Amino acid sequence: MARKGLELLGFCGVYCGACTTYRAYNDNDQALVEWEIKMGMPKNEIVCKGCRSGLVNKWCAKCKFRKCVESRKIENCFECEGFPCKMLVDFSKTRPHRTLGLRNLIQLKDVSLEKWLERQEKRWKCSSCGKSCIGTLKNARNAERNS
Repeated sequence: MARKGLELLGFCGVYCGACTTYRAYNDNDQALVEWEIKMGMPKNEIVCKGCRSGLVNKWCAKCKFRKCVESRKIENCFECEGFPCKMLVDFSKTRPHRTLGLRNLIQLKDVSLEKWLERQEKRWKCSSCGKSCIGTLKNARNAERNS
């Protein structure tokens, strides 16, 4: 049985709570649903309860990091002898929020999942309205500064 909260830790280290698909589905946010559709995701595929839950979208179900972690019978990439591998480092260079994923995995070597989740919830919460933010370029850069 997975530890509580683990479903929000992506196999690549990205915090699922800042994902547009996750937020659209879990917050029933119609503006985000429309955004996801505009980005090419069919409405019936806008589903996700977090990377390690039983309900992920089709893209996340095919994740190469999921397959790697499961094949090695470990819980997280940072537990691997080859951490950080070339695949993870290259992935982290493709988008700002993915850079945070690698940093998150490095942090998780020294901090509990519970403490990490607490930090992520605080990092991705709007200081004005208290609503969870999504991992846009601007928000990822702000979150990086706040970590």
